[in-house]
Amino acid sequence: MSKLIPIAAAFVISTSAFAQTGVVRGFIVDSTNGESVAYANIYIKGTETGAPSDARGYFIIPNAPAGEHTVAISCVGYRTREIAVEIERGEIAHLEVALAPSSFEMEEVSVVGERSARKNETDAGVQAITQQEINMTPVGVEADLFRTLKVSPGVTTTGDVTGRYYVRGGAGDQNLVLLNGVTLYNPFHALGIFSVVDPEMVSVMEFHKGGFAPEYGGRLSSVLDIITRDGNKNELQAAAHASMLSGKLAVEGPIPGGSFLLTGRKSYYGETLDYFLNEDQAPFDFYDASFKVNYANPDLLENAKFVAHGFFSGDNLTEPSPFEPNYSFSNNLFGVTWRQVWDAPLFSFVSFSGSSFRAEVDKKLSDARPRKNSLDEYNLDLHFTYMYESTDELRFGLQNKTVSGDLEVQNLYGVRANYIQDATSSSGYANYRFFRWETVGFDIGVRFNFSTMTKYRPFIFEPRFKLTWLPTPMIALKAGAGRYSQEMVSLVDEEELVSIFEPWIVVPDRNSSAESTQFLLGFEVYPIAEASIEVEGYYKTLTNLIEENDDKTLPQDRDFINVEGEAYGVDALIRYRVSRLYAKLGYSLGWAFKKPEGGAEYPPRYDIRHSLNAVGELDLGGGVTLNAMWSFKTGMPFTPILGYYDRPPVENPYRRFMLEEFVAATLRGEINSKRLPVYHRLDVGFRKRFTIWSADVTLGLNALNVYNRNNIFYFDKDTGERIDMLPFLPSASLRVAI
Repeated sequence: MSKLIPIAAAFVISTSAFAQTGVVRGFIVDSTNGESVAYANIYIKGTETGAPSDARGYFIIPNAPAGEHTVAISCVGYRTREIAVEIERGEIAHLEVALAPSSFEMEEVSVVGERSARKNETDAGVQAITQQEINMTPVGVEADLFRTLKVSPGVTTTGDVTGRYYVRGGAGDQNLVLLNGVTLYNPFHALGIFSVVDPEMVSVMEFHKGGFAPEYGGRLSSVLDIITRDGNKNELQAAAHASMLSGKLAVEGPIPGGSFLLTGRKSYYGETLDYFLNEDQAPFDFYDASFKVNYANPDLLENAKFVAHGFFSGDNLTEPSPFEPNYSFSNNLFGVTWRQVWDAPLFSFVSFSGSSFRAEVDKKLSDARPRKNSLDEYNLDLHFTYMYESTDELRFGLQNKTVSGDLEVQNLYGVRANYIQDATSSSGYANYRFFRWETVGFDIGVRFNFSTMTKYRPFIFEPRFKLTWLPTPMIALKAGAGRYSQEMVSLVDEEELVSIFEPWIVVPDRNSSAESTQFLLGFEVYPIAEASIEVEGYYKTLTNLIEENDDKTLPQDRDFINVEGEAYGVDALIRYRVSRLYAKLGYSLGWAFKKPEGGAEYPPRYDIRHSLNAVGELDLGGGVTLNAMWSFKTGMPFTPILGYYDRPPVENPYRRFMLEEFVAATLRGEINSKRLPVYHRLDVGFRKRFTIWSADVTLGLNALNVYNRNNIFYFDKDTGERIDMLPFLPSASLRVAI
């Protein structure tokens, strides 16, 4: 705490600093339901003074000129609104502004939450995922957030049958998924086929593909920050949704001083997923549920908002045969937050949260390895944002984490290991954001690791930096750099195509924490009003990555080995919007490598050299919408099969066996030394929205792999047989809201 006293002292200032100006602040909400409107533009007409709203709809203009003025509020998908405001010197003018969706006035595409921040925003590596971008991606069997992520430049995946994603050459466990600020350790249903987060819960998503700010820690590659909706503040509403796989229900409405949102989803026809598993029977059973309650009472505490939220999900794969293993996974999250806007231009956010993860493999009478993992995490976080009269910002905070974990595993040779871990960490951060010059913006900050969960701790200081420079109004040059560390890792077999068991542990005492140094450099161009072009290059080193040592045979052998890595490439994105059409074209060129201790360098399976994704949505009017997505990428690396040989069973490789007791084993070539053929696929979707009595009904029809491309998934390691990905797959869904 003593380290923060000088920082905190900087905020003890009087309102005399605003003697010649005043402050305009407030919240922007949707007029139809009271939900926050993120990334709206607020500016004072006749001046160059303004500010964007943040992810929760809050904005502040600290240097507003005194006098009578007109404040204009605009956001893509909403009608612009103008409000007369009397700004008094040294005083704060508070606004609560409701924007009407533009679709109420005319037939056009409505985009909620499209990021339109200040021109010199330091947003290198950041992508706002809007509701329209989620909706414009054709649905598989379920609407899925991660299908939207996977068409983002720099993001790759290893197949159609997984929602898991890899960002700019980093492994899957290097991606942090936050749900209302709480870590979601297993964000996948049905062995990773799609996300546990229902898109209809989502208000705002920010995807940080690298160079993320000091307030985010604990991962090396990316951060997906998901904020769920508060619930309708105007009227009680219920919606039911049915697909070929599951049914879900959502109820929301006002309460005195706030609102609530309840959601639930349950599978009822797991056979649909047989298409994803090459017709193999997999008796999936999954569910997810969430709640959110928010409350504000100025008589209790002015300009304060209290939120309680929770999320629960579970998956069970129960095989009727005693010779097949059973699998189970679960997440349980909760959190309470207090957000406060103070009389000085200071905003605070305090939260207490918990996250619980469970996973188990019950081998029964099968040859599977029994494994079990439990993890409990508790966090106390304090975040502060101070706005200077110059429009600069200073963000700082403290983050405290306590983790209890238990892992039981068995390797290929039958050697068992058990890890019981209890660890705590304490971190702080400070980040100064410079915006006072219209053509220049930069972030300079540092993350402090006061105490760590691992014995061989990462760097105490993790500096971060971002820069945006506008040489002309149509061009923005962007750069970033930073140090990152990771103390929680997931143990995944690199050769598993559909990873089933992914346990989480704190990095063991005999290993060092994973670290990364990253650099970003790019530009954004607006050649015409309807289009933008973004290009960004990156380079990052990865050190002390952790992998399970499957070659351990003796007690003194290490359970885990360290792996080094490197990744670099360039991403490009073109957006085009005109009238009823919205389209995106993304391209990535990237390289990724790993190198074990004492081993040769090799590309991991997610090293996709070229990737191209085209996505578009067309509003035909009358409630009819068409969307399509075409994907192309070069083949994934794979390890070739050289032949087969006889060996003793792995349960006891040192016993002598008769020849007939030996089992066939695969003789494999150099790891990932070959590549599969190229991949391409076209998906299309159709939505029709109409009204029956007082119910709002949406019918969805979708088709994956329209021209039935035979995209290879892998060669069976036992037989050498070619296994393909998804064939042509139609699906339908129905949503009814009242």
